[in-house]
Amino acid sequence: MEKLLEITDITWDESENEKKDLPKELKLKWNSDKWNRVKVSNWLSKYFNVSVNSLNIKELKNQDSGSG
Repeated sequence: MEKLLEITDITWDESENEKKDLPKELKLKWNSDKWNRVKVSNWLSKYFNVSVNSLNIKELKNQDSGSG
């Protein structure tokens, strides 16, 4: 079951010469019930090709349930 994660306060390791336009926060669909800070940080680092120094993660409630 996938989870919706809200990732905020992302601090990137921008010691490289090339500064990128990187997000400070985002929402991420995680395709597993199991996640942790290290897994999410590693995924973001690979996706954006820049290491993550720190971040905050909050699991959001599933928005799929309809009313009525």
